[in-house]
Amino acid sequence: MFPMKHLPKFLAGCLFTTIFLVLNQISFAQFNLNDTIPFDPNVTTGKLPNGLTYYIRKNTKPEGKVELRLVVNAGSVLEDSNQQGLAHFMEHMNFNGSKHFPKNELVNYLQSIGVKFGADLNAYTGFDETVYILPLPTTDTQKIDQGFTILEDWAGNALLDTAEINKERGVVLEESRLGKGAGERMSKQYLPELFNGSLYAKRLPIGIDDTIKNFKPAALQQFYKTWYRPDLQAVIVVGDIDTAFAKAEIVKHFSQFTNPSPSEPRPSIIPIAERTVSKGMVLTDKEQTNTILQIYNYVEKAQPIVTWEDYRQSIIEGLFNIMISQRLAELTQQANPPFLFANTSFNPFLRGYRAFTSFAFLGDKPAKDAIDSLIATTESVRKFGFLQTELDRAKSSLMNQMQMMYDNRDKTESSQLVQQYINNYLTHTPSPSITSRYQFIQQILPNITLQEVNDVAKKMESKQGKFVLLTAPESSAAQLPSNDELLSMLNTASQLPVKPYAEKAVATSLLDKAPTPGKIREEKTNATLGTTNLTLSNGITVTLKPTNFKNDEIQMDAWRWGGFRNYALNDKQNAEYAANLVLSMGVKDMSPTELNKFLAGKTVSVQPYINPMEEGIEGRSSVKDFETFLQLIYLYFTQPRKDEQLFQSFISTQKSFLQNAKANPMQYFYDTLTKIEFNNNPWAGSLPKVADFNKIDLDKSFAIYKNIFGNAYGMHFTFVGNIDVAKAKPLLQRYLASLPASQKENKFTDVGLRPVKGVVNATITKGNEPKSLVNIIFTGEAPYSKEEDVKLDVLTEMLNIKMIEQLREQMSGIYGGGMRAQFAQRPYNNYTITVSFPCGPENVDTLTKALFTIIKDAQENGVEQKYLDKVKANLQEQNAAQLKNNGHWLSVLSNSWIERENPEWIYNYSQKVAGLTIADMQQAAKKYFSMQHYIKAVLLPENK
Repeated sequence: MFPMKHLPKFLAGCLFTTIFLVLNQISFAQFNLNDTIPFDPNVTTGKLPNGLTYYIRKNTKPEGKVELRLVVNAGSVLEDSNQQGLAHFMEHMNFNGSKHFPKNELVNYLQSIGVKFGADLNAYTGFDETVYILPLPTTDTQKIDQGFTILEDWAGNALLDTAEINKERGVVLEESRLGKGAGERMSKQYLPELFNGSLYAKRLPIGIDDTIKNFKPAALQQFYKTWYRPDLQAVIVVGDIDTAFAKAEIVKHFSQFTNPSPSEPRPSIIPIAERTVSKGMVLTDKEQTNTILQIYNYVEKAQPIVTWEDYRQSIIEGLFNIMISQRLAELTQQANPPFLFANTSFNPFLRGYRAFTSFAFLGDKPAKDAIDSLIATTESVRKFGFLQTELDRAKSSLMNQMQMMYDNRDKTESSQLVQQYINNYLTHTPSPSITSRYQFIQQILPNITLQEVNDVAKKMESKQGKFVLLTAPESSAAQLPSNDELLSMLNTASQLPVKPYAEKAVATSLLDKAPTPGKIREEKTNATLGTTNLTLSNGITVTLKPTNFKNDEIQMDAWRWGGFRNYALNDKQNAEYAANLVLSMGVKDMSPTELNKFLAGKTVSVQPYINPMEEGIEGRSSVKDFETFLQLIYLYFTQPRKDEQLFQSFISTQKSFLQNAKANPMQYFYDTLTKIEFNNNPWAGSLPKVADFNKIDLDKSFAIYKNIFGNAYGMHFTFVGNIDVAKAKPLLQRYLASLPASQKENKFTDVGLRPVKGVVNATITKGNEPKSLVNIIFTGEAPYSKEEDVKLDVLTEMLNIKMIEQLREQMSGIYGGGMRAQFAQRPYNNYTITVSFPCGPENVDTLTKALFTIIKDAQENGVEQKYLDKVKANLQEQNAAQLKNNGHWLSVLSNSWIERENPEWIYNYSQKVAGLTIADMQQAAKKYFSMQHYIKAVLLPENK
């Protein structure tokens, strides 16, 4: 029901042999490759007599929380022709009336115990499955039992009341409206070809608008009756909960369900025919912003991973994917790169299938150059293979990732563990314990040979036809190939001569010699915060916050007052992009590519930045790589690298991204709104223009970077994580206290950027689809305090609940939307409240009026206590989790320093929230929502 996020990809890798010198030595039995991969013994699994599957795992990270999932092995691909969109609609209806929670009582109840709709409570529908998500506190067994009651109702107790169905039609249509635009219009043309006539092309989860508007309730009831049944469902329980208790709850709540007789067979996979003829397809759209190339070399049935040998082969393919993608990444470092990003890999396609694909994000680059480069890379691998050094780095990358997972095995959040059990149920993906995976990879990785990885290249070719897709802005149509020409480009590229890959030797150290250490001038401890505060001999200050939240994680942020607004307007671009430019050029004598090769097998990330009013550097590392981490920080201060070719690559890439950016209606709207809000002030953060990058001069920008980072005086470093203070101090003396620093005033500049006064109404027209966006911005000056900041946050969260209740649930006018507030202390005390919601153009006025009624009612009559109680419950739950999160502590400590606040407020936050009253909220509504000072901007389609 709300977007899901995915986890990041593997890091790139370094010399494999060195990593094994520092691995924890643990004894393990040899793995027999022919053995079946065992399921994780930490998980209790089983089936009820009615066929419902369950997974239970006790996990105490975070404490006092459990993740519940109901997994239904049915999605949109199982719909009949008159049910298109009803799998997804059924997901919605499970939040709109069930046996134990009629109408909207489910959301109401969960909000009352601190579970937030969207952020916590959620669900999603795919082609093949529907998954319901419910995180709960485990401090009260009655609440846990109610949680299982909710899953029970989702599994088989939906009421499907006709009145509620009719109300929800509008909400689902609004969700459908959100997806309309260039991507959807083009996908309607290419998906039938991509899926090669498969049913998938006709069963997109969002469905068909006409069906959503007009389906009979009986069609939805039939889908529910057919596919929501115990033999197609799994209950997954991961968290701080007793296993026996969880199993008893599952038996209690799900044993009564029965399967229909006869039951409709659930196909294991939906057939996708092999492509017999290659085809090219070129599509353009007025609102498309970039050119994207996709090559589907072939789609084939995926071989199941059952034995350790199967798993070993999948690791070999994974190494292949890492290595070929690294080669493609190097091509983006050219002065005029053939693409902005590219990838070639074996990867899952749809259930039961996998594909060998190539992808390139071209920006405004010619398709021929991209195709030639992609094919030359794959052909070079096929003919000449990889280098041993490439394999060593890929192995090291994989082993480093596994090492971190193993080291953090007792600190892994339940929300991260749960997905593997979902995958096991739906697609039989193996789920061994982290210990087994770690030990297995330790055993087999050294013995994987270069020849084995090179043999994977033989799998790149197939007798199947290829599908080549190019999607591009309509404005570039004259320069694009035809469908046949696109296919011809691919065929021609495969005939071009290729060369074997060559690389320079990778550096063995970051520094030629260690810097002369400085000293710690002062050391203080804060027993309340558990921090150690250091003042170094060069004027740098450091806060160390040791934690045990993760076994192998250290996060860092360092900054001071400053920023690009300290420079003249004619140097704005040179200053604003100076740090990004250096990141694109590297440090010392190492380009980013060479640096990444050196860092292979290490967990180190460092990024300097220059904000409008601050300048600094941030990053993270593992415990073992902490010294390398500090060395790289040292280099970004002392030896930034200057490279004309990489400068040109950076400029070319940025221009390509921006060339057609304003063709997107949303980008155009927000850019126009920013100009309206700040009266075209050139310091406002509007969308950059292509011409802005013509103003960047390498010498000037590089000089600005060196001017800022060449003097580290006044920088405050905050480190949070598994830090040994005694071991860290000598390293800080060597790499931070040695940074060049001379006393100076660190200040920011107030450039006079202020929002317009009074009431401003703006109508902005852009786009072809019947889509609108309402954006209302309340701004003002007000004295800042932590108490006022908390009040404003709580007030907007209360009003968000009312917005969802009225604009979504009662009026069926929106799918999502809400308001957020921000207090700023610099360059002057001010606040901004932004309210936004997408909707149909025909509903703009009605919904906007309803929103203002909500706000005015809060001012005149206050908001009911139940809304305050719901927000308090959620914030208390959220705060309890954040107090055991490294990222939260880093944010609090670092931001408190830059804003000159006492960070000890972190312990008083819950008390401040608990003490808020309805009277406080009414007073805040009157104070911060001024009806004499706001901007209301509305996006309307051009054809209205």
